Amino acid sequence: MTEILLHHYDLSPFSEKIRRVFAFKGLRWHGVQQPLMAPKPDLTPLTGGYRRIPVMQIGADVYCDTALIARVIERLFPQPACLPFEHRGRATLIEDWADHRFFMQVVPPVVVDLLPALPPEFLTDRAAMSAGFSQSSLEAAAPHARVQALQSLDRLDDQLQASPFLLGDAFTLADAACYHCVWFMKNSPALFEEARARQALATWFARIEAFDADACVDMPPADALDVARDAAPHDVHRGCVPDPLLEAGQIVQISADDYGRETTTGRLVQLTPDVVSVLREDPRVGEIAVHYPRSGYRVSVLG
Repeated sequence: MTEILLHHYDLSPFSEKIRRVFAFKGLRWHGVQQPLMAPKPDLTPLTGGYRRIPVMQIGADVYCDTALIARVIERLFPQPACLPFEHRGRATLIEDWADHRFFMQVVPPVVVDLLPALPPEFLTDRAAMSAGFSQSSLEAAAPHARVQALQSLDRLDDQLQASPFLLGDAFTLADAACYHCVWFMKNSPALFEEARARQALATWFARIEAFDADACVDMPPADALDVARDAAPHDVHRGCVPDPLLEAGQIVQISADDYGRETTTGRLVQLTPDVVSVLREDPRVGEIAVHYPRSGYRVSVLG
């Protein structure tokens, strides 16, 4: 059986997106707690620099970004499906909206309410990932963002009056992506009450929240590094599609095209329309394959 390791932390909304997918599919997985802020010395050997959470690890294969993680899970454990063929396009469009637009509506008002409970260094840490991330900028953005978030809640509630889940009678990745944004609102009681006040939305949220999530077994970060050290990359055999700028064997650097300056550098070994994979070496874990989605990431040739 494939052992799934999820590097996450409890407060991470994007981790919650994947935790709900695990719960829906009834998967057993290992949770590897990572720090809220940099440095992340037990994650860097795996990713080479990428620090966003979550990261999924299967042996010596490391998957970055929930858009890719969810699809790898679906490929390995196709039933019950969260990306059924008839809904794949719509689910992906809703996921992209939720992970970017809806999430960025939620962040300012929620983080402003969370600040008293967060470490003093939190804002400095996040400013290193996203220029202009400060208490004053969040407080200035929060009123407008809140109005926009309420509009999004209205739209979700409208849709959910027609069906138990966003795309019909069954949970899909569209639900997971929207759920994690609403779940993050729980850290702002007044904003979460707005979600609870919308009956169809509240019923949907409770339905997903009730998925059994007791299949997680905690794993110390050092043990996760040992797993990688004792394994070899396996998910690197689909080759490279023709590309005018990229070819197998090149040394490339991968970075997000929205926020986060951290990069992964390695030898290009796999390139499909949807995935880019590199091999890299680390003294702690040996050879590692790091996988990214093509969407949302730049790939730059270094040599």
